[in-house]
Amino acid sequence: MWGNSPHAYSYRPSVGASGGLLTIWDSAEVEVCSSVSLEHVLWCHGRFIKSGEEFFVANVNAPCDHGAKQRL
Repeated sequence: MWGNSPHAYSYRPSVGASGGLLTIWDSAEVEVCSSVSLEHVLWCHGRFIKSGEEFFVANVNAPCDHGAKQRL
């Protein structure tokens, strides 16, 4: 899926056939300090290696159920 480039990833497994999350990054460009998996959300905190600039990424899989969406 990513080829031969250096990479790393974080994931949250699916529940049945849905809800899985995957975040992939180029490990030559990005250093991820922490990754937190919560229900429906995968948070990554890292920095760009060249600039040192920090970032947060939220990978979200919203549920289809209206009530669950509101709680999210």
